[in-house]
Amino acid sequence: MAVIKEKVNSMRVLIKQAMVVAGVVMMLAAGSERLMASDTVLDETRIKALVKEVIKENPELIQDSLNQYRAQQKKIQEEKQFEAMFENRVSDTVSAWNPQKGTSDAPITIIEYTDFQCPYCTRGARTLHEIKAKYGDKIRVVFKNLPLKMHPQARPAAKAALAAHRQGKFWEYHDLLFKNSRNLNEDNFVKMAQTLGLDMEKFNSDRNSKEIADQVQADMDQAKKLGLTGTPKFLVNGVKIKGAYPADYFAKVIDRLLKEGGKQD
Repeated sequence: MAVIKEKVNSMRVLIKQAMVVAGVVMMLAAGSERLMASDTVLDETRIKALVKEVIKENPELIQDSLNQYRAQQKKIQEEKQFEAMFENRVSDTVSAWNPQKGTSDAPITIIEYTDFQCPYCTRGARTLHEIKAKYGDKIRVVFKNLPLKMHPQARPAAKAALAAHRQGKFWEYHDLLFKNSRNLNEDNFVKMAQTLGLDMEKFNSDRNSKEIADQVQADMDQAKKLGLTGTPKFLVNGVKIKGAYPADYFAKVIDRLLKEGGKQD
């Protein structure tokens, strides 16, 4: 009986401590002045005394509770942001000259706004490769240029990529640009084109043409119209993904869109 009584008392102490910890969290979250514990109303003075006692004897309880509370609040905020993405979809256009992977009747269209000199865009390109490999024909990827002013080689790289596109080598040139994103310059633009066996006279003429310059500018103007600043930015059937999120985040968005039936952009 003595052993049982001791266990019961220990349990009561733990319960009281847990309730006090809960009270601390409640006070921090809502400024509560009173706490119900064991059918007794504890005034603020008693709560403070109990809190001091618990902190002194079990400081980890307070820290664990606060960490759990912060994690819970963070999760709630992330869920709200995720829902807001679907509630605030945007509509974008795809031009005939925008490089694409996949067919126009794919249920999911991912429009990518990117900068060849941006390290986060390099990561984003790898993520899209993973996503395309996972979903196959369900995904169409559309490439758009958004060279940032802080990256002086980004616009020349964009023009070179579109020039390669005119010879059917956009994605190969795209991969070489991202592979060498930290070392982009005129010499390397030429070397990449030579590596792919491009017609160099046509390549140089196209990348320096007004038409391609206008195409790059058109992408940039559209990004501004949609409120897309910084890179990379993605529109997944109109759902904005701002930044180089991992593949599983894209998958979460795509799976939900597929359940909705896709093709809403």
